Amino acid sequence: MLLLAAGGYLLFHLNSDFGRLGERVMRAIELDPRRPFFHRIVDYLHHLHASELRVAAIVAIGYGVLELVEGTGLWLDQLWAEYLTVIATSLLVPFELYELVHRPSVWKAAGIVVNLLIVAYLAYLLRRRVTSTRILEPKTPSERLDELSP
Repeated sequence: MLLLAAGGYLLFHLNSDFGRLGERVMRAIELDPRRPFFHRIVDYLHHLHASELRVAAIVAIGYGVLELVEGTGLWLDQLWAEYLTVIATSLLVPFELYELVHRPSVWKAAGIVVNLLIVAYLAYLLRRRVTSTRILEPKTPSERLDELSP
């Protein structure tokens, strides 16, 4: 829901000065926006273009909808939601690989390994559920008759 709200806000405030907003938020939570790290963030926010904000808004709304659908499906214990979870989790791996190739670090490599392990574990759980569901599925009438005949 937060992503949907953030995406909607960005979409309707494309010409806002997000640098000034970032400074106000930092001061409200008692951070000094003049410190080098925070100053870089504020400076970046000052120079955002409307086209960049539009893309960020659309991505935030799209990802928010995906997470909302996925969460609702998992809450309702739907099998399709488990497939969606595996797919959505694995969709980020190519971006992480791209980032690792262009700016390698041990932390990024470790993050990719952890994410791949999570995807593998989710796929394992999904496969186990699908297999157990097939075993418990009702049989066709001809299979039931075969079991009854001596």
